[in-house]
Amino acid sequence: MNDDTAPLNTRRGNRFGIGFFRLLLHCGGFGPALKFSRIVTWFYARFDRAAFAAAADYLKLRFPEDADSPPRLRRHFHKLLQELAKMLLVSYRMGIGRPLPIEEENRQFLPESGGVVVVLAHFDCWQAAMELMNRSRGRRINIMARADRAGGMDKYLALKSREGFNVISTEGLSGGLIEASAALERGEAVIIMGDRPVPGTASVEAGYFGGRLAVPLSPWMLAARNGVPAVPVFAELREDPLRIAIRYFSPVPLPAAPGRRLRPEELLPAAAHYVRLLEEAARRRPYRVFRFGGDVSPKKGQ
Repeated sequence: MNDDTAPLNTRRGNRFGIGFFRLLLHCGGFGPALKFSRIVTWFYARFDRAAFAAAADYLKLRFPEDADSPPRLRRHFHKLLQELAKMLLVSYRMGIGRPLPIEEENRQFLPESGGVVVVLAHFDCWQAAMELMNRSRGRRINIMARADRAGGMDKYLALKSREGFNVISTEGLSGGLIEASAALERGEAVIIMGDRPVPGTASVEAGYFGGRLAVPLSPWMLAARNGVPAVPVFAELREDPLRIAIRYFSPVPLPAAPGRRLRPEELLPAAAHYVRLLEEAARRRPYRVFRFGGDVSPKKGQ
């Protein structure tokens, strides 16, 4: 298979590089590892053309004043990579048993029992939200996900233990929807990434910083068909002191769909509502939006 068809993170980093950062984190602590990461991320920002091209559409939308200046876009790209390295270090730190304090905001939006779709995004310290869900008062947690093919850089990096988690593969014939529906009927939670569509699955586009953002329909379709709430959740790393804040949002409004097939256009308002939340998050923390793909469409004329 041509490497260019693989997800970007399977071609960025390697076992030696990841292992080096782990060793540095163990021996020198979080601060020295973070400082050294600035050198490594500068190298990638300067020489990794494929990664820069993958992030460029988002950066042009978020920083339109610099859209026609590759040098200034690369400076933005370096800051984004620095934040990505920080999130990976924090996640690994949590996974080896050095947890950070966790604050919760608006926990009341997450029902204490019954089926629920939890919608995460590749934003900020998103891996840490899974550890929080692991403490979800005995409710079984299901994660709809593709297999991670980059050793050491998987989505479970922040977990000290995967006990209590069930992985529903999205690579089967149904894309995991049948298994996820069964889990919701049993009163379990299903975690889905809502900001990036899997190639070949149903998606829609919504307005995003004057351009368009493609997002998957699966979170809203799954929740509507099963009559359960879809709750957006963002995890944010905060500093002074270092801690993680988990922000829950009110369930996204969904059409009633008992026993009938939903049309994609019926779910567009839900997707657009979620994209507005993503845009708000990107306004607050522009360098913690980890999009590396062609699901962002630029403004006309760019």
